[in-house]
Amino acid sequence: MKIQSLLAAAGWICLSCQGVAQYAVRMPDPFAGLSWHEKRELKNQASGFFNASEPVVAKAAKSTVSIYYQGGRICYGTVVMTGSSQQPSILTKWSEIKKASNQLVVMTSAGKAFAATLTGVYPDHDLALLDYDGNNAELTPLDLSQAAPLPLGSFILMANPDGNVESLGVVSVESRSLRDMDKAYLGVMMDFSKEQEGIALQKIMPGSAAAKAGLQAGDIILAVDQENLTGFMEMRTLLQRLQPGSEIIVTYKRGNARKKTKVALGSLSENPTIRRIPQERMNIMERMGATPSDIRTGFPSVIQSDMPIAPSDAGAPITDLDGKIAGIVIARGSRIKTYIIPTSTIQNLLTKAPQTASHGNAQLIKRGPSDFDNQAENPRDENPRDQVRRLLGKPTVTGDKNQENIRKIQEVLEKLPQRHKNDP
Repeated sequence: MKIQSLLAAAGWICLSCQGVAQYAVRMPDPFAGLSWHEKRELKNQASGFFNASEPVVAKAAKSTVSIYYQGGRICYGTVVMTGSSQQPSILTKWSEIKKASNQLVVMTSAGKAFAATLTGVYPDHDLALLDYDGNNAELTPLDLSQAAPLPLGSFILMANPDGNVESLGVVSVESRSLRDMDKAYLGVMMDFSKEQEGIALQKIMPGSAAAKAGLQAGDIILAVDQENLTGFMEMRTLLQRLQPGSEIIVTYKRGNARKKTKVALGSLSENPTIRRIPQERMNIMERMGATPSDIRTGFPSVIQSDMPIAPSDAGAPITDLDGKIAGIVIARGSRIKTYIIPTSTIQNLLTKAPQTASHGNAQLIKRGPSDFDNQAENPRDENPRDQVRRLLGKPTVTGDKNQENIRKIQEVLEKLPQRHKNDP
């Protein structure tokens, strides 16, 4: 298949699949208003892209499991090897399974069901390690030896246990921390009303790094180190790449004089007086057109993508177009934000012993879910992802298969000791 057709299909899928995560509203038919030959062409291109991509995620799919609680899938899991064990474990999203951690059932890519138990957590990353009852040969650990390089704009794919491409997107922001303590802080308010060379400063925050370095309101920042700045987004992107404590050389203009000053950047967490969007308003904004994860911020290391997912998709592996593992999807942040823990971070994490569930709970409570909105989802006749797959002529999970999965899960639960099933 020609690469032009694949890219065209990929672009169309990215646009139409943005509706997959919009669980709060009924999505329109993405084919509405198109002529029959336009529909046929788009279907052929999209099907071609899915078919060409499935071999790419084949290995990752074998290391992906579905995690069920009371007959419903609550998240995915990725089979991994830890540094302290000779047996595989399952890595998944802690906040999605914590309330049901003693009644979990794992469904493998081969359709076999096992009981799973919590063995430890990595609370900073909202990750949990699970052990399972079953033959170790049933699960294939993910090969994390080769991390996928992910420059901006890279296509990434999410695998599911059936071997299908569950979702796709592009890398929109490279790996960074979402914790305030890790965010560099200059301490300026920019003047967006002035269009000129450089970045005009409207206000300098008292006691900030900029104030200590002698910057004043009215100054115009021209460059940071050797990088010339022409717009506000460039300044923001540059600061996202830097760490608190970093020293930078700021070139600026004051009046007609061109000057330089050394700035030691502070930390965003050290400035509680910064005006921010109120949390209630932020929650509303994040839920517009999407169902976000409860825990969706504060991660020490994540890649950001526009990949549309549901909160129950967390825990699945992500690959690049060569099949190399890019990371594990951890949260849906908003309509345009999905967060992925990169492979290098996971490799490092798995060399360390996990913490206990009680410690993880304490950390989770301290961190706090971003949104405890318990409103029921609007009823919908069809999952939007299934709608897109149906329109593309791709198979969806049938009722018979769902019933078969539920039967297997019930069999596993019935075999568990009564004490195990009813533990809080």
